[in-house]
Amino acid sequence: MEPVSKDVIERIQERYPDLRRSERLVADYLREHSNKRLEMSITEFADTLGVSEATVSRFTRALGYKGFADMKLYLAAESAESAVDHRIGNIPVAMHETDSLIETSRKLVMALSSAMGETQKLLDHASIQAAVSAVINAKEVLFMGVGGAAAVCDEAAHLLLKAGVHAISHADGYTQIIAATTANESTTVFGVSHTGMTDTVANALMTARANKAKTICITSGPESPVGKAGEIALITWHHEAEQIPLYGDFLEGRMCQLYIIYLIYLGVLFQTGADSRDALEATAANLAKFYLQK
Repeated sequence: MEPVSKDVIERIQERYPDLRRSERLVADYLREHSNKRLEMSITEFADTLGVSEATVSRFTRALGYKGFADMKLYLAAESAESAVDHRIGNIPVAMHETDSLIETSRKLVMALSSAMGETQKLLDHASIQAAVSAVINAKEVLFMGVGGAAAVCDEAAHLLLKAGVHAISHADGYTQIIAATTANESTTVFGVSHTGMTDTVANALMTARANKAKTICITSGPESPVGKAGEIALITWHHEAEQIPLYGDFLEGRMCQLYIIYLIYLGVLFQTGADSRDALEATAANLAKFYLQK
């Protein structure tokens, strides 16, 4: 019998687009609780999710199992295996050290696409539009993050600079506080933190907000210090499994942050029209002159 994360979760990822809305509730629960043993009967399970037993049975058959009991056997086998499995912290739960690189590549694509899909579900139209408008209307846009989030901030500033937006990325707490202190009503400040527990980013957002700057957070923790510090909160997917501190964020979390950044970038391009196109063309022309015509 194959381990569940090599079978059940992978099957869910592959067949998710074809599932009915009620069946996706079952799929979402199993993905979010993939590190936990399923002890419920089919009746208890259906009641917990607010779906019918027929929906649960149809879901298990859609995945290729004989029924709920058959799927539970695979889930139990994986639970037993994970008890002795030495996983590397904060990587997608479906991955194992014994997987081939091709197997890992397939699971990584599934994990990242699934996480971005879950982030898309969390998007609030008014909030994402407000973030795009805040970038367009600002004289200066600041991005603040540390560690892996700093790389996301660098990417955001790089994209927007080429589109004609005066964007700057700050990666250390000292500079973040200085930049937030000198921010004003013409400044838009982004704070990026997967957990939302980065104190310097939270402090910078609060300082900038006190100075009447527009503040936006990108985080998976809406109730975290960073989540509460932003006037506008753009919430990304998060894994239920406990994160190991200092191992780095879950891989999916970083991609969800980039997904939000790229969405904002496209919103700015589409809503500023000729101005952004002119900036991109001028940037490309000057870069080509310097790098290609020597």
